Amino acid sequence: MKRLFVLLIATLLLFPTMIKAAENDLNTEQKALRSEIFSFLKEEGFSPEIDSDGDIKFRSEGNSYFVTISAVDENPMYITLYMPFLNPDEYSSDAIVMATKALNKYKGVKVVCFDTAFRISAELYLRDSELFKESFYKLKSQMDSVKSDFLEECKNITAGSGSISEVPFIITKMEVANVEYDGTIIQDYGSTIYDFKSKYLQPRITIKPFKTSGSYTVYVRLYKDNVLQRNASSSPESYTFSRSVTLNGNSSQVEALSGWGSKKAGTWTQGSYRFEVWYNDYCIGSKTFKVI
Repeated sequence: MKRLFVLLIATLLLFPTMIKAAENDLNTEQKALRSEIFSFLKEEGFSPEIDSDGDIKFRSEGNSYFVTISAVDENPMYITLYMPFLNPDEYSSDAIVMATKALNKYKGVKVVCFDTAFRISAELYLRDSELFKESFYKLKSQMDSVKSDFLEECKNITAGSGSISEVPFIITKMEVANVEYDGTIIQDYGSTIYDFKSKYLQPRITIKPFKTSGSYTVYVRLYKDNVLQRNASSSPESYTFSRSVTLNGNSSQVEALSGWGSKKAGTWTQGSYRFEVWYNDYCIGSKTFKVI
């Protein structure tokens, strides 16, 4: 398959955090950037709109695109251009995991798996809208090509052209509980998590092994409203925490990972959350949930 590269500034794609900020969270400069990008897209004939999250949404050739602006990064500012898709029914979760890895090896934009969907995205650090304008069509072309390449990789892997040997297991189910520091359940897996009771958010995974034994380190990302949660002094780079998983035979097994939070009730405010579990460059499972 032909390898395509996108020429971007040096900081492009150095950080995986994809930030979705509510409109009221943006400062004056960030709102001005959004307005300039909105005007550019309108002038180019894309009929953009601002959605309920304060992001720019537009359609092209039957696909939906979003532009999000980080409320955290100010100088330079940080934006994400992405396309969301539901997972194709004809391909297994195994094939989708493998296809994600294949594309992420060399593409200038990235593919990330979620529960039942995947996202093709590109990120930019910039100080004004000019870089976005200069890069937009190049990025869009790259993203459009990645979708067909991704489906082609899924097809090849399903036909036996790919190997699952690099992944010891995949996650077939993930649930989240609110727990105490010692693991005592406050609100059980799959139950509603209330902000005023929240302490440690703990994912529990059901895994399908591809190997029968061995211990494997997985890396976990926790996002709140698409902002990566981590401790600068203790978290692995670009992740929230890591955990070793030991396989016992080839049957499905359930494993509770570490909790992340604090002993103080009310640690987590209302919002949308997501856990992602990674092994090497594979996203082997994810779970979106809410704290209310």
